[in-house]
Amino acid sequence: MKKQKGLIAALLIALMIGSIAGCGKNDNTVENKTTGALANETSGGQTTSKTLKKVKVGYFGNTCEAPTFAAYEKGFFKEEGLDVELVKGDAGTLKDGLATGKIDVTDGLLNQWLKPMEQGLNIKFTTGIHTGCIQILVPKNSKLKSPKEFKGKTIGVPKIGGGPMILVSRLLSKEGLDSKNDVKWKEFPNAELPIALEKGEVDIISLADPFAQIQVNEGKAISIYDSAVHEPFSHEYCCLVVVNGSLIEKDPETAAAATRAIMKGASWVNSNQKEIAQIMVDKKYVPGDLAVNEKVISTYNYQPSVEGGQDAVINGSKEMKVIGVLDKDTDPEALAKTAFIKLKGVQ
Repeated sequence: MKKQKGLIAALLIALMIGSIAGCGKNDNTVENKTTGALANETSGGQTTSKTLKKVKVGYFGNTCEAPTFAAYEKGFFKEEGLDVELVKGDAGTLKDGLATGKIDVTDGLLNQWLKPMEQGLNIKFTTGIHTGCIQILVPKNSKLKSPKEFKGKTIGVPKIGGGPMILVSRLLSKEGLDSKNDVKWKEFPNAELPIALEKGEVDIISLADPFAQIQVNEGKAISIYDSAVHEPFSHEYCCLVVVNGSLIEKDPETAAAATRAIMKGASWVNSNQKEIAQIMVDKKYVPGDLAVNEKVISTYNYQPSVEGGQDAVINGSKEMKVIGVLDKDTDPEALAKTAFIKLKGVQ
């Protein structure tokens, strides 16, 4: 009888020890199920589950989007708790995607997105990313040297009303020229613009990098204006983070996280120019070779700035009103205030 009691006591003690040991176990595992969306972490002695927020980020395939590619490839999106899907598209695709909520965030040209905002597209700028983006090219034998000589000329652009066209229009205005009456505009796809220039169908073309720099490197055209290095726009933030307004309203934390991730990407690009150029070429994010993209990146200022982005929106709104891109009844300062939002946690 005594032996049986001793055996029972021993079993009870063993069970208690096992129970205590189980209560003290920590599980620092990370589980990737197709998207890597589930993570178990220890916080304050307790195990918590974090699900990465799914976000769709749109892009064109331009060199200036290096911060977005860096944020994706170097893990800055995941660092901010985001599971990102990159979606490539042209201006129309990204505009429709942002309007319908199929795209949450993009890295967009100031000159391209202000007009849609004026027309009621529910999107917001959240920070400035970098300067640069667009070049104006002429044939090798052209006598044109600056926008002040463009009167009576025909200018080719990728899209009527797009960023490259508005940049030239703003430059013409500063030279006292009317972009609606003093020049003619023709629209061609990016790939056809150099051909139109070579055939003499246009006198000038304006387009973004790397498409512009490819023509210069191949000796097919001469750059007479580069917004990355020439005044008056060399210090203006040409590209800003653009976020779907509904996302900001429903989930401002995620909107802020996406903004911070791209800002981290920009800062990283500034210090790792050759590496990001190689990544973009290897992953086929952009056309052109390493030399083209590295050259372009070296001329951009990838120092993200909330204040710099806001200043660019204010200045751009005023100038776009002057050149007639914005409606005559639009208050540019009021538009700038609604177009740019400072998100909590974004500095």
